[in-house]
Amino acid sequence: MDEWLTADNILATIFAIFSLAASAVTIWYRPRAQHRKRIGYRVQMDTPFGKSNDDGDEAALTTVRIGAFGNFLEGMDDATVVLIRIENDGAETIAESDYTSRDALHGLTVVFHGRTVRGVAVTQPDVNDEYLLEHFVPAGPAGLHSSGRKIFLPPVPLNRNQHFKLLVLLTGGPVNSDVRITGGLQGGDVVRNKGVSIDEELPLFSRQAKWITAALSLSVSVLAATIAWPQAIVPPRGCETGRLTVVGSTAFQQAAKALKAAYEKDCPGSEINLAMTGTADGLEALTRAGEKTKGRSPAVIAFSDGLKTESSRYVELEGNFVAISTFALVANSSVGLPEKGLKSEQVRQIFTGELTDWSQVGGSPGPIKLVTREGDSGTQEIFERKILMGAKTVADNSVDCETLKAADKNDPIVHCQQDTTNEVLRAVSETRGALGYSELNSFEKFPEKNAMGVLSLDEQKPPSTDDIPTSTYIFTEVEYAYTYRDPSVGSLTQSFLDFVTLESGQSIVEHAGHAPCERAEMRIEIRDEMQERCQQEKNEQLEARG
Repeated sequence: MDEWLTADNILATIFAIFSLAASAVTIWYRPRAQHRKRIGYRVQMDTPFGKSNDDGDEAALTTVRIGAFGNFLEGMDDATVVLIRIENDGAETIAESDYTSRDALHGLTVVFHGRTVRGVAVTQPDVNDEYLLEHFVPAGPAGLHSSGRKIFLPPVPLNRNQHFKLLVLLTGGPVNSDVRITGGLQGGDVVRNKGVSIDEELPLFSRQAKWITAALSLSVSVLAATIAWPQAIVPPRGCETGRLTVVGSTAFQQAAKALKAAYEKDCPGSEINLAMTGTADGLEALTRAGEKTKGRSPAVIAFSDGLKTESSRYVELEGNFVAISTFALVANSSVGLPEKGLKSEQVRQIFTGELTDWSQVGGSPGPIKLVTREGDSGTQEIFERKILMGAKTVADNSVDCETLKAADKNDPIVHCQQDTTNEVLRAVSETRGALGYSELNSFEKFPEKNAMGVLSLDEQKPPSTDDIPTSTYIFTEVEYAYTYRDPSVGSLTQSFLDFVTLESGQSIVEHAGHAPCERAEMRIEIRDEMQERCQQEKNEQLEARG
């Protein structure tokens, strides 16, 4: 008897009893404790529907089928059909007012990674629940509607265990690509359930039965391992681990720092390194990384002020709208900032050397000294395209931004170039009579901003993020996030890209002073205006290239 009463045996017995008690309590308590509101969703079918869905990749062909459906899907050879069940599997009724979207007409958003929505139908197999279908009409912002890879659902009230299904026709990607539903419930959650698909056989034992059996069978044998090994930290849903490098625009650097900090905090095991030295450097670094991986998408994202150049070298780069950035003219406080700022024509005359003194544009007497970014800078390209409009300007002719180089002593005006946005701001703040430009939020965060001032342009002050959709202020541009080809599903690159462009990262981008191109929780009319403005900026840049 004494031999049995060892510390190991006592601990093992206690653990076994605890396992039995915990199992019994879990079975009894769980249905009584689940008081939170909850919407669950599950993908019940995801199957090819067109003529070909594998793009030559045998691994992507998950279903063998024959038939004539392809004859009715001209131009949709890669069509797929997805069936999604959306249900109230919580303990409380969900009302329209329980959805937390800022837009009263919008409840949840369905996102299909890598695929485009071609059509969607709502089905309700229970005749007693047909009234639910009334919440999906009329089509458009007030009901069910889709755009690109997304379906926007109205706030549908659901009693306990009520459900509806979405039958979706898609193109552009393989079956089993990631499907996600986003949105919020007051005092509840929206979660993905692991359900039985249409063709799957029901298991012999329920999940609870398997869990109890496994717990009883393994409790003693795994005791030592449980004590000796600490449990690994499992990252939250949607997070990925690994390393990612972010390069590109220095004008977007403050926002990138905030995005990095937020993602790493929420997703343990992820490491995001910032190496942002300019748009051109970033696109080149991304391209080189892609070439080294022999065509696979590397763990690199490049932020760019405006579209990539049309160079054939960048043909593999894929761009995603992030936000609209606002830029501003900045001047050293010594110039006696003109009350009405500068007109675009005056700026062109200054940079061509026709106007050389601040007194000529309403400021205090004194020579104007120009401080700009290098020629391959994204910000410089925006300034030349939108403000200078092709005017032949005085070339870089100064090292210290104060005096002319000996070879350029006859130039009418001093002009120096800097590598980064912060270097431009530093030179403007330290140089009497200096005139330059900067992304607005970078100026606001600059430590010596009190030594400078922001100039109105064409009698317009730089707009706030809320005013950008309707503003006519011209010194703005879309910020893009570029990847080399499409990153693979489940990679840190794709996860961080989704965070930046789709999820809470857009709130961080807005807080950093940039107007987000797309946020599900925006009011529909504002979101549509922002998407139109982002597309308009892109079209204008393409037109400028001829």
